Amino acid sequence: MNRFGQLIAVTSLLLTGWAPEQAHAQLIQSQDVARASEQQLRAMLERDTEGLRLDKVFYRDALRVSDGPVSWKVKSDVSDWVSGRQTIPIEVLVNGKPETVIQVSAIFKQAVRYPVLKRSLKRGDVVREGDIKWMEGELKNAPSGLVEDTKEILGMSVTRQVMADRPLQADWFASPQVVARGERVRVVAISGALRIESTAVAKNGGRLGEIVSLENPESHRRFDARITGPGKAEVVW
Repeated sequence: MNRFGQLIAVTSLLLTGWAPEQAHAQLIQSQDVARASEQQLRAMLERDTEGLRLDKVFYRDALRVSDGPVSWKVKSDVSDWVSGRQTIPIEVLVNGKPETVIQVSAIFKQAVRYPVLKRSLKRGDVVREGDIKWMEGELKNAPSGLVEDTKEILGMSVTRQVMADRPLQADWFASPQVVARGERVRVVAISGALRIESTAVAKNGGRLGEIVSLENPESHRRFDARITGPGKAEVVW
């Protein structure tokens, strides 16, 4: 090629933005990026954690990198991974040299042992020891406040309907009612050394320590009292 031909060739390269290195660049499809990233994440989980499992990895776009052998390096610590969906940085290396850092989306599940009810309970039902069993499995987006010790809920009443085999949450349970609406309650009124006992009718139910409205069955006068036990209350001054 003469000098004029060489000049035309160089000019063509400059105008099209083509470079020899780019001509040999490789395109990695999104599913292959996700697969390679998943392998790295699973290897780290198997080596460094117990209970946490990888469900799936997503990467949306194809990835273009320089020509050469590609390797992958997770740029996140296992201790930072929790159940649910997270974004994980992955460093892409070509010929052993860092090329770029991508962000993949990973869904983790946590394998836990948790108590459930053997049967569904409706609001107000009291939990007995025979109502509880233990299950083990992976929970995606595990709720906060899971019951870990069944002693915390034995003898408690449910504050909402709770279906069988659902992971139990502590805020679904409360002390059971010890005074029912319409129940005759033994009331104590104490003022200094003076102590008066009488009987009144509860106008609403309540739990231990709660304040309920009582009515004197003779005068029909209403007053407040704090529940001190089953069928017992103390006047609130």
